[in-house]
Amino acid sequence: MMCKQDQSSNDFSEAPSSPPPAMRAGSELYGSDGSESDEIKKAKTSDSSNNNNNSERRVERKMRQLPGKKMNNDSVNDDTTSTLSSVLSGVLVGVLFLVFALNFPFMLSGQDVGDKIYQKASFEYDPAISLFDNTIWTYGTDYALATITGGIAFWILNASNQSSSDDHKPLARASATMLFLYAISTGAGAIAHHNFLTVESRNSMTFRLLWTICVGTVFLAPTAMGIIGNECLHIFQARLDCPPLLKSMPRVTDIFWVIYGAVGTIACALGFMSFQRPACDIFIAGITQIPCTFYCMAFIFLVEHPSITKGIKIGGLLGFIMNAILLPLYPILVVNLGWSLAATNTLLHSNLCVAWSLQGLTLLKVVKILVEETKDEQHQEPSIEAQASKKVQ
Repeated sequence: MMCKQDQSSNDFSEAPSSPPPAMRAGSELYGSDGSESDEIKKAKTSDSSNNNNNSERRVERKMRQLPGKKMNNDSVNDDTTSTLSSVLSGVLVGVLFLVFALNFPFMLSGQDVGDKIYQKASFEYDPAISLFDNTIWTYGTDYALATITGGIAFWILNASNQSSSDDHKPLARASATMLFLYAISTGAGAIAHHNFLTVESRNSMTFRLLWTICVGTVFLAPTAMGIIGNECLHIFQARLDCPPLLKSMPRVTDIFWVIYGAVGTIACALGFMSFQRPACDIFIAGITQIPCTFYCMAFIFLVEHPSITKGIKIGGLLGFIMNAILLPLYPILVVNLGWSLAATNTLLHSNLCVAWSLQGLTLLKVVKILVEETKDEQHQEPSIEAQASKKVQ
C-alpha cells in the first residue's frame, strides 16, 4: 500500500519511504530512554481537547474520591468536637421538635378538637374511648402501600446497580432505606389493623411491639431523608456548574440526622407518643419530619440539570409536602364531617400512596441521571495509550 506524500508529512514527521506506523518498532514510537514520541504526545493533546467536558467531570469525581490527608492531633480534636456538636444538636433539636409535635395539633385545630382526638394512652387503651379500625379498607390499603414503597425501593437499588461507579450508591441506598421504612411502617400497621380486633388484644405486649415498629419507623424516616439531602448536596455542589444558591446551601451532618431520628423513636417506644386513637401516633411522628422535608425540598427547588425538568421538580416538591394536609384534614373528617374511620383511612392512605410514590420516583430519576452520566463517561474514557495507538495506526 502507498501513502500520498502530503498526507504522510502531515500525519508523521517522516520521509514517505518509511514504513507505516503500525509496522514500526516500539523503539521508533518511543525514544531510547522510554520517553514518548511526538505522535503519542500529539494524540494525547488532541484527545484532551476533544474531551474537555468529560475531563472536568472526571476531575470533580476524583476530587470527591481523594483520600484525606493523615490527620494530626488538631484535626482529630476538631472531628471529635464536630461529632459531639452534632450529637448534642441532634438531641436538642429532636427534643424541641417532640415538644412542638405534641402541641402543634392543638394550635392547629383548637383545644376542644384536640382534646377529643389526641387523648393520651401510653399503650394502655380504654375500651370507652379507644378507636382502631379493623376493616379491609384500612389494612388492605396498608398492605398496598407496603408493596408499592418496597417495590420502588428495589427499583432504585436495581437502577444504581446498572453502573459500577460508587458516586451515586450512597444516595441510592439512603433513598431505598427511606422507602423501606415506609414499607415496614405500613406493613406493621396492616398486620395490627388486620389481627388485633379487641381492646384487650391491643393492650398486649405483642401489639405494643408491633405498633412501636409501625410508628418508630416514621420517626426514623427523617434520618434517611436527611442523609438523602446530604448526598444530593455532596454530589451536585461539587460540580463546576452548580448554581450559586445551591452551592451556598449548608450541609447538615449525617450524625445529626441519626440522633434526631433516634430521639423520636426512643420517645415512641417509651409510650410518650401513644394515644387512644393509635392513628394519632402517626401524625405526631409525621410532624417531626418537617426539618428534613424542607431540607430535601430546598435541594429539589435549587438544583439545575438539563435532565431534571420542571415537571420532575414539581413532582418532587409535591411528594415531599402533600402529606402535610393530613394533619388538619383528619379532625375535620372524623369530627366535623362525621366520616367513618374506614373511609377516613382510605382517603389518607391514598394521599400517602401518591406522595410517597412521587418521592420515590423523583429520587429514582436522580439516581438514573447519575448512572447514565457515569455510563457515558465510561464509554468515552478508553485509555490514552489505546487512543494514541489507534490514531497512529
